[in-house]
Amino acid sequence: MGSTYRAAGGCWRPSTKEGHVGTTLVQRVAAASSSRDRVLDAAKTLALVVVVVGHSLAWHITPAITAANVLESERWLVPLTWVFQVLPIFFAAGAVSNAASLRRHGAREYLLRRSRGLATPVLIYAALWTVVLLPFGGMSQQVVGAGRFLSQLLWFAGVYLLVSSAAPVTARWAARRPLLVLGVWLLLIAGVDAVRWSGGPSWVGWVNLLLVWGWLHQLGYCIPVLRRRAGDGPAARAALALGAAALLAAAVALALFGPYSSSLVTIGGDSELSNLSPPTLVLALYGAGQVLLLVVLWPALAAFLSDDRRWAVVALVGARGIGIYLWHIPLVGCAAAIALLVGWVVVPLSPWWWVVHLLVVVVVLPLAWLIAGVAASVGRRLDRVPRLLPLPAAVAAVGAGLVVLNISVTGFATWAGSGMLGLWSSSLLNLVLLLLCWQAVGQVEADA
Repeated sequence: MGSTYRAAGGCWRPSTKEGHVGTTLVQRVAAASSSRDRVLDAAKTLALVVVVVGHSLAWHITPAITAANVLESERWLVPLTWVFQVLPIFFAAGAVSNAASLRRHGAREYLLRRSRGLATPVLIYAALWTVVLLPFGGMSQQVVGAGRFLSQLLWFAGVYLLVSSAAPVTARWAARRPLLVLGVWLLLIAGVDAVRWSGGPSWVGWVNLLLVWGWLHQLGYCIPVLRRRAGDGPAARAALALGAAALLAAAVALALFGPYSSSLVTIGGDSELSNLSPPTLVLALYGAGQVLLLVVLWPALAAFLSDDRRWAVVALVGARGIGIYLWHIPLVGCAAAIALLVGWVVVPLSPWWWVVHLLVVVVVLPLAWLIAGVAASVGRRLDRVPRLLPLPAAVAAVGAGLVVLNISVTGFATWAGSGMLGLWSSSLLNLVLLLLCWQAVGQVEADA
C-alpha cells in the first residue's frame, strides 16, 4: 500500500515511495485507510467534533462584560447537554482500537505506541503555551487565568492516556469475566457517588474520574460481541434497542429524581451534583445506552460510510482528531476575547447571537484542523528523537497521563500553586515531567 494513515494525533499523508498519478484524494484516502473500521473511526471523530461545536456555541458575553456559559442564563437549554455529551462513545470505541493494537503488538509495544501517539500532540500544545505564558505568570493573575483556561480541557487527554495504559490488564478482565467486572465496577461508581452526596470528603468524588471513564472503556471491549449478537436477527437487535432505551431512561430518571444535576455538563451555580466534574453513575448509564444504540445502528452507519467520499471527510478529520480537540480551545478563547474587547453584548439566542456563534463554528473547525496539521508535522520530527533516559513502558505511559491531568488543573502560567487534589504543582515542573515521560518512549510509529 503506497500510503500511510495515522490516527493517533497524526495525519494521513501520501507515501514518497510511489506516485499517485491519476488518483484522486478520495481514492488515496480510501487506499491508505483500507484496513480501518469506518464506523469505529467515525464514532470517535464525531464525538470530538461535537465537543468542538458545543464549546464554540456555549459561550456568551454578559451585560457585565464577562464571558459566561449560555446555559447559566438559559437553563431551558439543559436538555441539549444530553445531545452534545458524546464523549462516552469515544472511550468505548477507543477500547476496540486499543484491544486490536494490543493483540497486534503485545503489551510493551502497545504502551509505547499509545503513550507516544497520544502524548506528542499534548506535549507540543503544552510546550508552546508554557513558553509563551509562564514568563508573565508572576506579573498578572489574568495571565494565570488564561493559562488555566487553555489547559482545563486537557483532563480528557490525561484520562484517556491512563485508561488506555491500563488496557493490558483490563483487556484480560474483559476476556475472562466481562459481566462480573462491569457489574462490580458499576457498584464502585455508585458507592463513590453515595459517599459524595452523603457529605464525604470532596476528593472522593474525583475517584470517579477514572472509574466512570474507565468503565465506559471497559464496556467498549464488549462491542465486537454485541455486534455479533445484533447480527443474529431482528429480535436480537430489538433486544439491544430496548436495552439502550432502558439505560437511557435510567440515566434520565436518576438525573431528574435523584441528587444529580439534570445537566450532563458542569454549569456554574448548579446546586446539585455535577455529572461531569467529576463524572457520576448518570454519565456511566447514559454512555452505556449510547454504546448499545451505536451497535444497533452499526449496519446503517457502515452502509452510509461505504461511500468513499463520505469516508474521506471522516478520515481526514479523524486523523487529526486529538489535535483539533486541543487547538479549538485557544480559538474559541480568542473569539470570546474579541467579543469582550469590543463589548459585544446581545440577547442570548437572538438572531445576531446565532449568526456570530455559527460563524465561530465555521471558522474554528477548519482552522483547528489546519493548526493540528502543522502540529502533526512538528510531531513527526519529534518522533525521530531517540530515547535518552529509558523508563519502563508502563511507567512512561501512566506518568504521562498523570502529568497531563495535573496540567489541566495547574495551567500553563503557574510558577507555584495547586495541582491535583490540592497538592503543590508548577507549570514548569509539569512540562519537564511530561517531556521526561514522552522521551522515555523512544522512536515508535504511532498507530490507531
